[in-house]
Amino acid sequence: MGLMNILGFGGAEKDGRRAAARLDAIGSVRIDSKTYPLVNWSASGLLISGHSDHLAKGQVCSITVSVEDDGKRIEFGCKAIVVRLQGDRLAMNFQLLNKVHKMTVLEYFQRHGAR
Repeated sequence: MGLMNILGFGGAEKDGRRAAARLDAIGSVRIDSKTYPLVNWSASGLLISGHSDHLAKGQVCSITVSVEDDGKRIEFGCKAIVVRLQGDRLAMNFQLLNKVHKMTVLEYFQRHGAR
């Protein structure tokens, strides 16, 4: 898998979906005081389920992402922007992801491949 595909260069698709390659993963995302199951994620963002209605499209918030990685845990905090809401699912793009965390995410996708 090439780095350009992992990063999703070429921009987001018209409906706001991530262009970056994504993977299903075992993990969670903490927003405010609530924790949501992770549906899938990519080097540019993620999709959670179980969201009610306290966030709106375009809203920026602080999140903590936690993903299982072959018996270890990847965990990092960052800012993210809500890009899509559909039923109880919410899609977000990462914002202000520091260099160390970005490298950790990229290495994960290089090891695991993506669809």
